[in-house]
Amino acid sequence: MKEFLKFKSVGGAVSVDVTQPGTYYLPIDNILLCQTGGNGLQIWQCASLNLDPLGSAASYYDIVTSNASLDEDTVAAFNEALAANPGGKGIEVQLPAGQTITGWSFTTIGVV
Repeated sequence: MKEFLKFKSVGGAVSVDVTQPGTYYLPIDNILLCQTGGNGLQIWQCASLNLDPLGSAASYYDIVTSNASLDEDTVAAFNEALAANPGGKGIEVQLPAGQTITGWSFTTIGVV
């Protein structure tokens, strides 16, 4: 079975695909990196699986955060969750105090 990053969203974001509160899972198999950007942070997926043969698109998740001043710490929290291997299939992201996720989306419009 595949492993997943598990995070909670409080909902309320606008202009993204998923705005409802809930617990969400992202597969970690093809994650290349987490970085600040977009609406808070971006999680880039393996480009080789998602390249358009006629363009230079790659896949990424755009995670909307509530506190931009904590985005660097939020990236660190996602990276710590990726580095941890607790033995389970769902690796829970522990967000920094004062940070919430309000929504997220997935796109293939990134440039490699």
